[in-house]
Amino acid sequence: MTYAARRAGETPLPLAIKVDDDGVRYTDAFHNAVMRDIDSVLWQATGPADGPPVHGDPLHPGRQRDAMEHLWCAECGRPPGRTGDGVPWVLAAPTPAPTWEGVYAEVPPICETCLDRVLGTCPSLRAGHVVLRVHEAPVVGYRGTLYPRPKQTGQPEADTFVPLISDDCRYLIATSLVRQLFGCAVITSHHP
Repeated sequence: MTYAARRAGETPLPLAIKVDDDGVRYTDAFHNAVMRDIDSVLWQATGPADGPPVHGDPLHPGRQRDAMEHLWCAECGRPPGRTGDGVPWVLAAPTPAPTWEGVYAEVPPICETCLDRVLGTCPSLRAGHVVLRVHEAPVVGYRGTLYPRPKQTGQPEADTFVPLISDDCRYLIATSLVRQLFGCAVITSHHP
């Protein structure tokens, strides 16, 4: 998924953070300002790209967010082409699911032009995948590292889902935007 993939060098920056009653923030004022989205959610900052896409790694937080916000193809970064049957989407699926209705997706949609290339290059799809047509895909939340509130004990919780309307969004450093898929029709499915 070339457009949304991390590139060599785009690793998380080791920025200092502070947690207070207002939420989590980078102590560096510049990064704290530029790494917030329109809803003031703080996003993971990464270093500059210095090489090719790294398939199999987590997606790049900024490009994943852009592709999910605008429903762009994860591979080419263009609109994936909506038909009367919906938007094309491919998900890693090592085992068959009884239904895909209502599943949460962090991987952006895929256009039909890029589908074969993605199926051949993405390691997570080789272990099994499903190709869907999706009618509705509302944004439902974020995934990232959730920090404890002041005076709470405990460690930050990585890879945590936080609903869009939760007050916990203030304490999250997001790594991906999450949509929920509805009106799903299976086009193809592969399980080795």
